[in-house]
Amino acid sequence: MKRLLLILVAPIASIAVCFSQNAPKLHNEEIESSARYQKGNIYQKDLLLYLDMLGETHPYYADEANRAKLEKQAKRMYRECAKLTTEIYYFKTYLQRFASSLHDGHTTIYYWRDWDNLNKIFPIGLDIDGDNPCIINITSEEHRDLLGKEVVEINTYPVKQVLEWARPLVSADNEVNFENLVTQYLMIAEFYPKILFGNHRLYLTLADGSNVTIYPINKSELKVAQLQRNTANRVTAQRGVLFDYTIFEEEGICYMQFNQFADRVTHPNYPQLARFDDTMRDMMAEMEAKGIETLVVDLQYNGGGNSMLGTVLLSWLQPYKETQNVSVTLRYSDLLCQHYPYYQNFTVEGKPLERGKCYDFWSFDHSKDYVVDYEKQDSTQHVINIDPERIFKGNVVFIQGKDSFSSATLLLTLAQDNGIGIIIGERAGGKPCHYGDILYCTLPNTETLVTVSHKYFIRPDRTLEHAEYIEPDVMIDLDNPERDMAWEWIVENYGKK
Repeated sequence: MKRLLLILVAPIASIAVCFSQNAPKLHNEEIESSARYQKGNIYQKDLLLYLDMLGETHPYYADEANRAKLEKQAKRMYRECAKLTTEIYYFKTYLQRFASSLHDGHTTIYYWRDWDNLNKIFPIGLDIDGDNPCIINITSEEHRDLLGKEVVEINTYPVKQVLEWARPLVSADNEVNFENLVTQYLMIAEFYPKILFGNHRLYLTLADGSNVTIYPINKSELKVAQLQRNTANRVTAQRGVLFDYTIFEEEGICYMQFNQFADRVTHPNYPQLARFDDTMRDMMAEMEAKGIETLVVDLQYNGGGNSMLGTVLLSWLQPYKETQNVSVTLRYSDLLCQHYPYYQNFTVEGKPLERGKCYDFWSFDHSKDYVVDYEKQDSTQHVINIDPERIFKGNVVFIQGKDSFSSATLLLTLAQDNGIGIIIGERAGGKPCHYGDILYCTLPNTETLVTVSHKYFIRPDRTLEHAEYIEPDVMIDLDNPERDMAWEWIVENYGKK
């Protein structure tokens, strides 16, 4: 069964609140002085601003054919927005339906009408898994008897139909990413009016022929966050930390759970956080002292963050200069300069950057001769390992799951393309080659918060550029309710005999 905590709905709101406090208002003098903008309603005005920004910022629209297609769509969408006269959230979901067509989990619209409504949730969790309908796996104490039962209809509609209605409202990299995200959205009462029916209750039809009605509650009323069997004693059970490790000396295994690419260096305003590079140095020293032969890096709960932490980790597993890295394409735009003004001083072959053009991240003039002096690394940056004698020479096992996304996907991709260790688990929610590194802004007339990618990451193995998933070397069920299948497999294959 899927590992889904009710608290996972909180980041949807908290991220948006964080962005909205700092998001610049989107303005464009040329657009705002045009006749179409002047005579349009608030929705048409914000549509023109949004589509122009998207066309100038997102790497997909650097292609002339894609940009021409966007401009053609803009005319149709402008006419359709003339019909919107009341509810702003209809406009926001209208934009989301367009954004989701990019298949980019980082480019999205925050369309919730009122963030306070996100506190109203249904105390059940639906696990979407490919051809299977839904499995109830998280519930309040009063619904404990529903744990693990199969759902075939929601409010008299087949589950697959409900998912098709929900699909355009979820920005996702691939199908696993969609299935993973939609399970969280379907817990939020405010989501249901957006897929054609009300949110005052859920009427579920189960595979055994029975029916049950679920009413929404406030999150604060929830008595039991997760009802699963035998998870507390699992080695791979999710821990409430950014990262940590445990040495299993008898088995000769070090288990590292890596839940977020964040630490004291990426968040200098939180001095209580540990440094990832310090943790890696200490872990490697302890492994060497205790003769540990296998390192397990568990990324199944990791949704991303600052990818430099992945660079630090890989520097202990393979000599830094031998590692083939991802290629990064950056799209230069006005919005990028609002977030990072220093890009205005960048040049390529002595010429200033052009709006809307894509650049190889290392093609800037100041980058060509830039050499990091790793001998003189200081505390303001992550310290990587440059000593080839300290490279870990044992076995490396990565665990990936449906939640592995963004920087976690990059790390797994680099490990796979560089032949570092093996990957076990399930297909990840992130694409190996994907858009990312988000910029954000607020549309001025409707106060709509939006995010957009401005980079495209390409894996070292270009022959696999269009792969939808990182395929694990060994497929293992991470959701088995009775057994810790991943840890059992690792001990069986790598534990000391």
